[in-house]
Amino acid sequence: MGNRESSTKEEDGKQHQNDHLPPLYRYVDMHGGGELLPWIRYAKNSGDYSIIDEFLDTKIKDFMYNSGKGKMVAVAELVKIRNKERNAMLSALKRKKGKGKSGPNILDDFNQEGENQGDLKKALKLLEGGGRRGEADSKYREVAWKLDERGNMGENLVGVCLLQGTAVHNQLARRLITTYPKLVNDIFISENYYGLSPLHQAIINEDPAMVNFLLQQGANINQRCYGASFCPDDQKSSRTDSLEHEYVELSQKTSYSGRMYFGEYPLSFATCINQTDCFRLLIAKRADPNQKDTNGNTVLHLAVIHEQPEMIKLSYNMGAKLQITNNQNLTPLTLAAHLAKKEVQLPSFATKDYQDRSLVWVFIYVISMQLCQTFHS
Repeated sequence: MGNRESSTKEEDGKQHQNDHLPPLYRYVDMHGGGELLPWIRYAKNSGDYSIIDEFLDTKIKDFMYNSGKGKMVAVAELVKIRNKERNAMLSALKRKKGKGKSGPNILDDFNQEGENQGDLKKALKLLEGGGRRGEADSKYREVAWKLDERGNMGENLVGVCLLQGTAVHNQLARRLITTYPKLVNDIFISENYYGLSPLHQAIINEDPAMVNFLLQQGANINQRCYGASFCPDDQKSSRTDSLEHEYVELSQKTSYSGRMYFGEYPLSFATCINQTDCFRLLIAKRADPNQKDTNGNTVLHLAVIHEQPEMIKLSYNMGAKLQITNNQNLTPLTLAAHLAKKEVQLPSFATKDYQDRSLVWVFIYVISMQLCQTFHS
């Protein structure tokens, strides 16, 4: 009798706990379960996807704007969500309100439920100068998954699947994106993971096959991840927002320390994690190795920071430039000296072309630094 009562109380406790979880975890949870998992396994084994497709159409569609077609959201509104979450984690003395003015939200005057979504996107692009200002300065972002139906990390169901990263979860992620293509570029919106996309997640999972799939589905190679979890440790306390742009403002004083400081761009993530196949796939899609993150670091800077000699060589061979300086006016070479990175072998590829003066200089300078370090040790 006692055991039965104990078991009943335990089940009631679990049910009470589940009642407080975001609803999407009912379908895929963080522990390998969820209502969709048996059906995707059945589909994978039998080749019959009719049941899982019906499930996605009847149950999952309601979690998204316009039945999966998405809608445009003002970046200022997303920044407010991020800022509110950050301040909730800080003490009252450290809270910082977002700076700047968001301006009028012209989306309030549009009905986004109809078929005019494409026309609205074109109009917004024209209002923002035809896209010349770049994505980081855009005032609007297309969002597929409803903002109030997300998980604890600001993720959608694809994000949950890729956090698990198993074969069956990956299969479900593919099915979700195939069914609802807008999900391929739907990002995490929380303070810690803001901007994390399925493409970033696939790179973190060291999964070139998934990276290739996402690129074929139109994944944005320039999506930037501004989350605090991917920020240098000594910059986290300085994070502030402006309602006038999406990126996070940071103190420029940093040593770049942080196990997960990966440089925001998918190509930078691949560099830091030493994923050569993912790097090549992104380059094939014209990812730019000389793009700078908020700290002004390119893939070469990041390869130095994370001591990835093979990625230094690959990045250089793929067009990364040695002379670009970051926000502290450091080139990849001077950054290596500044951080005393003994393991970074910048001259490993210098012997290939002694006619290139910059490479000769790299070779001489690094050898000199190594001699100095040996002398002082």
